[in-house]
Amino acid sequence: MERIKIAERLFYIKASENPLSADVGIFEGDKFMWIFDIGADESVPISLNKIQKPKNAVISHFHPDHMGNLGHAELENIYLGGNTFKYAKCGTVIEDDVLFDDGEKIHIFPLPSSHAKGSIGMEIGDYAFLGDATYSTMKQGRACYNASVLKEEIAVLKNLSAKFFLISHDEKFVRPKEEIIAELEEIYNKRDPKESFIWI
Repeated sequence: MERIKIAERLFYIKASENPLSADVGIFEGDKFMWIFDIGADESVPISLNKIQKPKNAVISHFHPDHMGNLGHAELENIYLGGNTFKYAKCGTVIEDDVLFDDGEKIHIFPLPSSHAKGSIGMEIGDYAFLGDATYSTMKQGRACYNASVLKEEIAVLKNLSAKFFLISHDEKFVRPKEEIIAELEEIYNKRDPKESFIWI
């Protein structure tokens, strides 16, 4: 599969619709290849397994298009949120910020999300992989955000030093941090203080 370059040592494999598969982030560390989300397209692990380098995976959340290939990839370590662990039944649960040094600082962090409980993100230099964390959820057949969770998410995102956010399934994929935060704040400002959810 084609790897698209984002920056030095940073790449991604584009999401697909059929089969539904998330964008797969790749960082070529000194010791490990770091994979953010493993996707669900079977050609992804086939392609990655050909690379003779130990691999670590960071799984953003439990939806099959992000973690469907877990059993097919050759991985040394898997990092995921507690809710994702219930589905994956393997790996190391990330409950607090964790830092690794592999040629660059790798920051794995819990990320509040209306879209999927227990999401995590991965920040490397100027870039932060967020998976689907900035998306809404569905409730009573309507798209919405949990107001308190969205407030927490905005605070976490503002604290990141990354200048660009990488959003899965987005046509642009790499987007300025300020742009994403402005969009989320606009949604949050539409809340009704008497409602737990912001309907969109």
